[in-house]
Amino acid sequence: MEKFRGPRRFEKHEQPHIAALEVEAVVLDVIHGGYYADPHREHRNTTVAQAIGVRRFTLLDGIPLEPVEILERVTLARQVDRIVVMEQERLRRVKKLEVTLGCLPSGEKRLACYPVSQLEEDAFNTLMEEVKQEGRFDLVNSLDELKKIARDKGLPEKLLVVPRLPISLDTLTDIARNNLHEAVRKIIVSNEPFYVEFFNIAEPINIRQHSLELIRGIGKKTVKQLVAERSRRPFTSFEEVKKVIKVDPLEGLVEKIVEEITGESKYNLFIPPQDPGIPFFDYLSKMKKRAARAGGRYQ
Repeated sequence: MEKFRGPRRFEKHEQPHIAALEVEAVVLDVIHGGYYADPHREHRNTTVAQAIGVRRFTLLDGIPLEPVEILERVTLARQVDRIVVMEQERLRRVKKLEVTLGCLPSGEKRLACYPVSQLEEDAFNTLMEEVKQEGRFDLVNSLDELKKIARDKGLPEKLLVVPRLPISLDTLTDIARNNLHEAVRKIIVSNEPFYVEFFNIAEPINIRQHSLELIRGIGKKTVKQLVAERSRRPFTSFEEVKKVIKVDPLEGLVEKIVEEITGESKYNLFIPPQDPGIPFFDYLSKMKKRAARAGGRYQ
């Protein structure tokens, strides 16, 4: 008999940089020339891509450092904004430039950064001297150097420079919304063993309902069959799960996660709800811990 473990309430705390939490994302839409409704001012007059995080399904947006395609997987670079002070001796005045950098962790708690927009040589050299004195991050000479850092970590070479905070569902374009289902499917397929683990560890929500019943096509009778089968041998593929439930578990997971993203769920199994009154069971964290103990890969 499985023990019922109650949900935890999702409490909002100060969030780390979204690029540190998600690392990678799948592009939902590319808006050339900027997006007037974007909550980030700097995205309203330049090409911006909306995307969904690979680890937590967080909605986010950023500036691509080179052209990207819809449903393409990208690496997230942290946005760092700087003011470069240029002394113009002949004109006897000081010129201030606003510079946006895209940065990736490069080891020893340092960041390697590259300007989002091209800088003139004197401005680049001034910025280079400033960051050397600060010692917090390094300015690389070319985009290729930044791409190599991503590649050496096994990440996609194309980079999306993202602000600290994510975006909300109502910020998404119609195209981005229409691509949510396929993007979530792409993420799950890319790491099938990780998501199959849900069917091995899912528990009751309360004395009347099981978490597995929230997946389309799974009823009480099927839950008993799944629990009995996994007690003999854990599932290792969606195909093995499908033999028991007779419907596609992949599509069931995709629908459930999209339902949680769009705020249409009474119980959230995977994604922190916007409404604190909705019970949250945080299965992604549980699956991550299981994968870590087994020496597996989490995304």
